[in-house]
Amino acid sequence: MPKIINFHDIYDPQWFRDTIEVILESYEIVPFSIIKDFYNGKKINPKAVHLTIDDGNISTYTIIYPILKELGLTASIFVSPKIIKDQTNFWYAECGDYETEQLKECIAEVLEISKEKLANFYPISVMKTLSLATNWEIIKTYQNKFNIPTKSCQYITVEQLLELEHSGIFTIGAHTMNHPILANESNIISEKEIKDSITELSELLGRNVESFAYPNGSKGLDFGKREIDILKQCNINYAFSFEFKNLNLSDNLLTVPRYGLYHGDKNFIRKKLKFGAIWEPFKKVVFNNEDKHRKLIKKSLSV
Repeated sequence: MPKIINFHDIYDPQWFRDTIEVILESYEIVPFSIIKDFYNGKKINPKAVHLTIDDGNISTYTIIYPILKELGLTASIFVSPKIIKDQTNFWYAECGDYETEQLKECIAEVLEISKEKLANFYPISVMKTLSLATNWEIIKTYQNKFNIPTKSCQYITVEQLLELEHSGIFTIGAHTMNHPILANESNIISEKEIKDSITELSELLGRNVESFAYPNGSKGLDFGKREIDILKQCNINYAFSFEFKNLNLSDNLLTVPRYGLYHGDKNFIRKKLKFGAIWEPFKKVVFNNEDKHRKLIKKSLSV
């Protein structure tokens, strides 16, 4: 069956080339229009794969774009108009390389808990259980306490976005304004994050935006019925989650599943493409994973 493969930041062009090469060994990389055809009941190549890239990191422009252009391939990207226009960073990009124990210290200070309560938790996983406002309070606390400046923007510019839009290579969709974990936010903030991102991106591109990707993307943990209903109000036709499943005609078009590829040599990628739909759901149930980790954090910290 067809599948969707997702990427985020790419730091090694050769890894991305190798991964595309492995995909093309067994699959046909197709534009998003072919995925629409599939969901509209048309017969397509069962080995069809569509590529998506989340966030709009600068590597989308400097690495992914030229490689796809060279190979004559297409993809979808999901971006924040606010981050692109303001040239700022998402919260997790701002603090992703902060020193672990120092970051825990700041989390404990902001949450007014003992640092010992965080001993068994990854700080970024803890922050994924918190609101966007709380996470930025933690980041500002870290910057002030350890004299760390705000980072330069790690994302594409408006000019680069428009070049990608006009290239014919990319279908561009929305990805909220600030990349919160939507389930952690109030009704008002969740709605504003979604609606404003769609409206402002549509204005930037000069056309209606019909697709959206949920930040983090785990159904029931990162988003739920509330967010799906908001997207329906915004006339979004396709929204993308993260779930190791091949596409199926029974899919909810507002929770379309995607595989994530982030690392590994060619053999690892081959195995993940071949067995991921079986192994990943099994691993999620049997072994520890971030979803379980975050649920434990919420229970332990009463977040």
